[in-house]
Amino acid sequence: MILSICNSPSILEIIKIVRIIITVILIVVPSVLMFSLIFKFISAATKGDDDAIAIIKKKAVPNIVAAALIFLIPTIVSLLVQVSFPNSEYSQCLDNSNSNTISELYYNDALAKLNLVKQTLLLNDYYNAESKIEKVNDDTQESLLEKLRYLKPFVDIMTEIRQLRFSKSYAKLSELRVRVESINDQEIKEVLLNELEKISSGLMIFEPILPNSDETIIKQEETDTLKVYITQKGKYYLTRIWAINPYEQLNKRDASPYGSVLERPGNLLKKEITDKGMNNKLVLGFNASGFYLKDTYDPNSVNYYSGYNKTSVGTIVITDGKVVRNQWEKGDLLTWFIAGVNPDNQMVVFVDKKMKETNKTEKKAWSESVINSGIRNTYTFAAPVILDGQKTNYNNHNSRMPGDNEGKKGLQMLCQINNNNFVLFTSSNESRNTGINIFYDLGCQTAVNLDGGGSVALLFKSSNSSSIETIVGNGRSLPEVGYFSE
Repeated sequence: MILSICNSPSILEIIKIVRIIITVILIVVPSVLMFSLIFKFISAATKGDDDAIAIIKKKAVPNIVAAALIFLIPTIVSLLVQVSFPNSEYSQCLDNSNSNTISELYYNDALAKLNLVKQTLLLNDYYNAESKIEKVNDDTQESLLEKLRYLKPFVDIMTEIRQLRFSKSYAKLSELRVRVESINDQEIKEVLLNELEKISSGLMIFEPILPNSDETIIKQEETDTLKVYITQKGKYYLTRIWAINPYEQLNKRDASPYGSVLERPGNLLKKEITDKGMNNKLVLGFNASGFYLKDTYDPNSVNYYSGYNKTSVGTIVITDGKVVRNQWEKGDLLTWFIAGVNPDNQMVVFVDKKMKETNKTEKKAWSESVINSGIRNTYTFAAPVILDGQKTNYNNHNSRMPGDNEGKKGLQMLCQINNNNFVLFTSSNESRNTGINIFYDLGCQTAVNLDGGGSVALLFKSSNSSSIETIVGNGRSLPEVGYFSE
């Protein structure tokens, strides 16, 4: 502790001042004693006062000894310390308390704080270094300040990166990554990239999963927030999607007015692109939920519940965060499954039970659980095919799913592998089990059916084009279209 004190310039400044005060005392006090003695002697001699002269002579020796002792106090103390504590470092404080050493220590302290800023790029370290540099009084101060100012823009970037812990803005994370990658100073760049990696890990951002070498890529585009790879293999298409924040990037568009019209997915997607200003954005579209259609599919439900014609199946529908339908009291509709992505970027699945399997209180509680989950868009379908990484018996009595051959009429399935990676399986002439096995091998945690048959549609719009390309389908009019976008 003594060593650290003796190397502290601020402490040494105090010791220096104390030394000056002591030096003044050591000179002034003996001088006063001596001058006082001489003055009294001259005064007595002038008056011829022999008795006074005798008294002064008698006191002269003690006064001279006292003056000498006061003057020699530092030397005596130093000798006593050295004899009593031969390894003591106390003398270092006295040795260091000079202007040159103090200036050198201030410089070294400021330089150390400056180097710390380079290592951390933290704002608090920056201000500490600035405070230390201001205490450097020689010509090196301006040089140190210039080096510190060079670091300020990078310190600001680090501050923005650390703020992501609270804002959890995936778009901001992507923007910062681009800015950091453009930095030429490799040492600074590495510090910032390491912090970005920590933040990314905390936000659970995974790297894109690329196509295999035996797949033919027919469409591919990568942006900072969305990456799409469409491949064709045999009779099916696999579309790998990487989205930095699926909760905000996986959306849908309903035909309007809801329940009155149907439109082709391409038309719905085109309207959405125009309305939301996505003309210069990468967009991947697909058909979404199954739907009611009077006199064609489930006419009893449509006839019994007005407003269900030409709408998504199920008793609850959420689009773009708005609850379009919440009719939990409708109890005898078919059993459907509802999926969506929650704020944690996890695809979740809810089972919509018939009233005969539950009661109104439970049904209402279930409805509220779907809404309170935070999912912004619902996709309603017959049955999930993978849950918690395991294949399901999708052809069970609750699923309303025909046999495996139904898949050959056209099918579309969506799976989530991790927070950022999704895969679409699209086919007009391939079994559903083929897609399920592919999903399973890819490590899908959750996989669901989308509408099938003639409803199947896979659409692609490049960020460099305003036109929508049809990869598969887009022939039937539907009540909604799902899509990923930048």
